[in-house]
Amino acid sequence: MKKYLIDFRIYEQTWSDSYGWTCPDCVNEDNVEAWRCYVSSKISELMTDETMQEPEFQQILEQVKEEKRRREEYDRREKELRIKHADERRRRSSMERPKITYIPRGLTVDYTEEYGRLLKQEVEFTPTYQEDFLYQRRLIERWYKKSVPQLIAMGRPDAAYGVSMALCKAIPQFVFREDIKTMLDTQKPQLRKLVVGAFEGLVESVKAWNNETERRKVCDFLHTEAKRYKEWRGMTQTLVALVPSAAFEGEPKTVIREMSETEVYQERLRKQEEKRRMEAEKEARSIIPLNLDYEARIFNRRNISWDCDQIWHLMLEENKRIERLAEQGDYQEAALRFMQMTKSMCRHFVEDEHYNYFDDMYSPEYAIDDLINLFVGLDKDGKLPIDTKEYLDKAWLEIKETACYQDYGLPRKGIFEP
Repeated sequence: MKKYLIDFRIYEQTWSDSYGWTCPDCVNEDNVEAWRCYVSSKISELMTDETMQEPEFQQILEQVKEEKRRREEYDRREKELRIKHADERRRRSSMERPKITYIPRGLTVDYTEEYGRLLKQEVEFTPTYQEDFLYQRRLIERWYKKSVPQLIAMGRPDAAYGVSMALCKAIPQFVFREDIKTMLDTQKPQLRKLVVGAFEGLVESVKAWNNETERRKVCDFLHTEAKRYKEWRGMTQTLVALVPSAAFEGEPKTVIREMSETEVYQERLRKQEEKRRMEAEKEARSIIPLNLDYEARIFNRRNISWDCDQIWHLMLEENKRIERLAEQGDYQEAALRFMQMTKSMCRHFVEDEHYNYFDDMYSPEYAIDDLINLFVGLDKDGKLPIDTKEYLDKAWLEIKETACYQDYGLPRKGIFEP
């Protein structure tokens, strides 16, 4: 058998701990301990089987049982509501709820088809009780009440037109459903407003778009759809009266669509391919063919360091080879290698972002300056053949067309320039 313990205490009341009964003023600091002992003894005298038989105790006992029953009933209802709301959220979350100003991305996407897909799930949603049905109806209404006017205000009447057209096509699937006819019959005035509001949104959007081709489609569509509602008193005449009979003048309002992720990716690939093609054509016309040894050995990404010093040291070693070629009288080969190394430096300065690896001194440029001085000196001494000098002049014009020279001003020193 369980045993119960009553913890009876008398202590100073504070703002943070104010539970229990507040003692009268007769209880003070001098006698509080005496009161605790006295009340404890009285409690022991009262807690007997005889006390339980007294009417006062029985009345209190009934009150306690009633309070417990109410708490259990409240907890049960709360649990049922939580289960019900969880079920509602689960069923309703099966429908996509895009932003009010949602516009499908894509240059060729059919707006009516895309918005129709979203509306299909709303009109086919099966409500289980009246509140569910009201949620469904309001979800459909927000397309013409909020989406259409906001899209027009954003300067996208084409999207507003897509919403309205999809909505007008979807509404009959909702208002003529047999499985929820009882719920629909309780909302006839609201459904009439829904139908009229949707078609008014269609007319307003095509007017805002100023699209004559679509206006004609709207006229034919209104006359056709109005017949669906012939059983609704006066509805056919109301819809026909909305027909925008006056032809639009001028061009449709210009709208700019946003590319989808797939289209962005395809456009990026196209640009890359175009860039490669142009570079290949440019390379085919170039009088400075790329030196594959320089590309792989000197200007490899792995050689990048601060101030690009590692690349600079490798270039200085190649400078010695070029100087030896000049000393041997092989001026054309020396000039070709000089231009090839300059071209590779300019190319990788941009492609490998060498500009992020130095503050004031870009070391590889000094290696090129040394070669410029070499060929300028040969020219002053009369040792440089005319055909080699002409080649250097033409090749340097090609260097000046590089992005490195155009955008970053490198190399800063020119050949045969005052």
